[in-house]
Amino acid sequence: MLPFPYRLTSREDFALIYKNGVFVGADGISLKFLKTNQPYTKIGFPVGKNYAKKAVSRNRARRILREAVRAQLKLLRPGYNVVLMLKPRETPLQLAEAIEKTRKLFLKARLLG
Repeated sequence: MLPFPYRLTSREDFALIYKNGVFVGADGISLKFLKTNQPYTKIGFPVGKNYAKKAVSRNRARRILREAVRAQLKLLRPGYNVVLMLKPRETPLQLAEAIEKTRKLFLKARLLG
């Protein structure tokens, strides 16, 4: 589970990131991020019905993404709000694949410090 201070939960924060954030995408996972003045990075995981119709599948994908980010949490630069988004796919997301893809995205966005 992602520790509470690192969770992005506010609807307003999500809207602000979608409107003003910088987009980085690759291989079925994309992210938008926005610089903040907070001492830590907050991360949100919206997985909508366009990814999978069943809530079980969406929740599993969200849990896998959270675990992939949690493994790299200490390496992330502080002071950003990040939204990780999944694109629809045929096969379910696997943890090893999610860790690799999120790492590539964080490197591409220069969020790993």
